[in-house]
Amino acid sequence: MNKTYLPFFFLMISLFACTHSEMSPDQTMSFNNNPSVRKGHLISFQEKPGWFVPNGIANIDSTVLYNDQKSLRLVNTPQDTTKVNQVYYWLNTEMIEGDSIIFSGKFRYKKADSTTIYFGIQQLKTDSEPENTGTDLEKRSGDSEWEDFTVKAAMSSTTTGICFFGFTTGDIELWISGWQAEIDKKPIGSQIGLVPKAESDNGFYIGSTIVLPKPSAQMLDNLEVLCKVWGFLKYYHPEVCRGNYNWDYELFRVLPQIANASDKIQRNRLLSEWIDRYGKITEVQPYTIDDPGLYSRIIDLSWINDREMFDDKLISKLNTIRDAKRSQKFNYYIIPYQLYSQGSFDREKGYPNITWEDQGFRILTLFRLWNAMEYCFPYVDMTDKPWHSLIKEFLPKFVTPGSKADYELAINELAACIDDSHGFVNIPYSDLDKTILKRKNDSYHIPVTLMESKSGDIVVRDTRTYEMERGDIIRSVNGETVEEFIERFKPYIPASNHSGLVRNVIPWLLRTDTNIMNVTCIRNGKEVQLELKNFGLNKRRKPHELSEMKYPEAKGIAYINVTSMDAPLITEIIQKNKKAKGIILDMRKYPGMSAFGTLSPLLYPTPQEFMWFSYNEKAAPGNYKLTFKSKVGTDNPDYFKGKVAILVNEGTQSHGEFSAMAYRKAPQSAIIGSITAGADGNVGHFYLPGNTRFNYTALGAYYPNWGICQRKGIHIDIEARPTNEEIRNGQDVWMEKAIEYILK
Repeated sequence: MNKTYLPFFFLMISLFACTHSEMSPDQTMSFNNNPSVRKGHLISFQEKPGWFVPNGIANIDSTVLYNDQKSLRLVNTPQDTTKVNQVYYWLNTEMIEGDSIIFSGKFRYKKADSTTIYFGIQQLKTDSEPENTGTDLEKRSGDSEWEDFTVKAAMSSTTTGICFFGFTTGDIELWISGWQAEIDKKPIGSQIGLVPKAESDNGFYIGSTIVLPKPSAQMLDNLEVLCKVWGFLKYYHPEVCRGNYNWDYELFRVLPQIANASDKIQRNRLLSEWIDRYGKITEVQPYTIDDPGLYSRIIDLSWINDREMFDDKLISKLNTIRDAKRSQKFNYYIIPYQLYSQGSFDREKGYPNITWEDQGFRILTLFRLWNAMEYCFPYVDMTDKPWHSLIKEFLPKFVTPGSKADYELAINELAACIDDSHGFVNIPYSDLDKTILKRKNDSYHIPVTLMESKSGDIVVRDTRTYEMERGDIIRSVNGETVEEFIERFKPYIPASNHSGLVRNVIPWLLRTDTNIMNVTCIRNGKEVQLELKNFGLNKRRKPHELSEMKYPEAKGIAYINVTSMDAPLITEIIQKNKKAKGIILDMRKYPGMSAFGTLSPLLYPTPQEFMWFSYNEKAAPGNYKLTFKSKVGTDNPDYFKGKVAILVNEGTQSHGEFSAMAYRKAPQSAIIGSITAGADGNVGHFYLPGNTRFNYTALGAYYPNWGICQRKGIHIDIEARPTNEEIRNGQDVWMEKAIEYILK
């Protein structure tokens, strides 16, 4: 799911008049250097400071000046009947702490016609809706000379970004100039571009220099404990959270001594001395969860009190770190969920020039991936294998792999343990073609499409080869049963559930690296042995495919393929079928991104809450708290009043699941189909050493009251999955069930 939450200025909250105060001559928002003025809204909160114009036409004016300063001219867009103009300067304040904000500037106008003008401060927060503070200059008419405005606001401790904005409604030609802003009486120009100290540490950029002896049981135990403590400090120690240390390199500085500790006593002493390097923690606040009902996940940190692992002195230090006061909006290593056009998280360095032979970086890969999921994955407590058990299991595979291919396969295997269909590993220049995973890239494949039937068989759905027929039930390939094949690949394929696993694996079933394949199948109740050769040459001119399936005809029912139809066509279909008995929304493949915004205003009489999102707390990583409740629809008496049938299957994932959950809030609606992919919530991604990219679900997404979608898929109202015979007959049982639901 990719849903962007953008700043909106149409609703102004707590607007009040303020008096002018003299500001420092900061040039940050000056137009004299002809800054870029971007048309449209902010897309990513990671954007650099700059100007945006969502509504209206803007240009930098060199003739209308204020104190020799250029201005920005803003006029109405001719075709905009709302006559709304907006301009704002965006500032990321993730690393800026403060208590007060002052914003002031100059404006003048011409040809105003009872026009409302606002200037204000919008604070974007991690834990709530945006907060607006502004000055209402009332309705204006005619022309004016340069005038002043000033806005003051208290700065929230969770404000991660500020938009300093101007907003008008009505006809106007507006100029702005001389904008100034201060946070705690310091010009914003002096607070922009702060670089964390971690960025200047290049001590191990060319290699870790770590070479450990053959690992003993004690060493592996030491490394397991170090992995957990290193990750805990990474996300909880206030000095690390501020970005004052390159935590990768701090690992290399301490790893050899702790890995070689002779026993638990020496290990605890070394860990305690290591923690002392980062100074004494003086600001603490009790680590408590005030209202557990607001959280979808609360991290289990009970291990820091394990006396089988630590002595009393070290336990005390770990508890002090847990209770340390941390910023509520900035934690250097917390991985964000991604928005459109937002790049990969660059604080986890990819080290593209480091070779796989570097043992320290291999160990770092394991430590980074395990801890990133422990502290930044909302569903880590839902994995099949307990996450805490995997460090011990995977350490030998990362410390002493047999080859580059073995090491890369271990990365894929650990990644698959998150049981998340958003999971994805991309290793550049890999040796994975020397492993079991070469199958997905084998050159020869039989041109058929397979699907899982209601009984769990893998059946030919459509075919372009004469040797196989629709409805053939695959039993084995080259002597390996289908069940054995799926189980063999299961450890390396991230998938939320069995249906998602089968979806991802069965395209590889009829692939091979030779031009001969022996397939055993069941056809019309009889076992058939096929020796297939010359793949792709013996093709049907037209596939015996899903498009030939028997679609029952029913009058008074509209059909929308949400994947392929664009917004204008969707709107046209609904408008033409306002009195239809029902409409079928086919969600069995990933939907077009414009479909949701098009359908949302048309299906509901009133706004409907359909999903809760939980976001990783910066001050207490691993705790996922309810952040915003997503609603769909508007007050609309002219909504579509027929039945809405929403078709889903294992191809319905992420934004598809999000959309289907929303459409289900239509008054007469039903989800029809089979278990969906079970991966809902925005994706996060970061790099591992070797420039390996890793994707996963980073934002928690739930039904209201914390109903689970992840792994389970969305709730099905009417089950639909074809039998082997129905596939052979070319029936679309999803469509049949939808028509039956609408007509009854």
